[in-house]
Amino acid sequence: MTGGIAADFVRHPDLAALAPDVLRGVMLHRAVDGFTDRNPITLRSISRISREFGWFSGIVIDIYYDHILARDWRTYSAESLRAFATRSYAVLEDRHGALPGHARDFIRTFIDQDRLNLYATREGIQDTLARVSRVIAERIPNRAMWLPDAMPLLVARDADLAVDFHAFYPELIAFAAEQKAR
Repeated sequence: MTGGIAADFVRHPDLAALAPDVLRGVMLHRAVDGFTDRNPITLRSISRISREFGWFSGIVIDIYYDHILARDWRTYSAESLRAFATRSYAVLEDRHGALPGHARDFIRTFIDQDRLNLYATREGIQDTLARVSRVIAERIPNRAMWLPDAMPLLVARDADLAVDFHAFYPELIAFAAEQKAR
């Protein structure tokens, strides 16, 4: 779980220093990202907003899929989102020291702001889009775009995006299970 959260912040040189379970989480997260990026259902969702958001559409859809999962959590789990978040945060706290500094900083903020529960709200997703926009602007200023501008479009296309997500997510669960069994 820790590797899954930290995967976007751990660079190749840091991989060798990770505990084996954290490294497995990083590698699973990256395999899931690749599966998601190539999936026809995800690509259909991206096409629903690509005219307006171009290259950023995949990022926006990935974040909005987090929102749909969080708000429709009971479709996929008997455990409440609040209980899952509490359990997840405990795991992340326990494994916090096993990560490089930049990943630790992200996880500390992720827990302190209760991001898993915030994903269930439009405000939480809008805030996440703003945070990602700031990171993109810092790293590649010539490609910067204010991603919260996508919210009206996402809300307008929510029903179609939800249909896409609920078709995609069972495929993702099966893919992740297959990857973990390897």
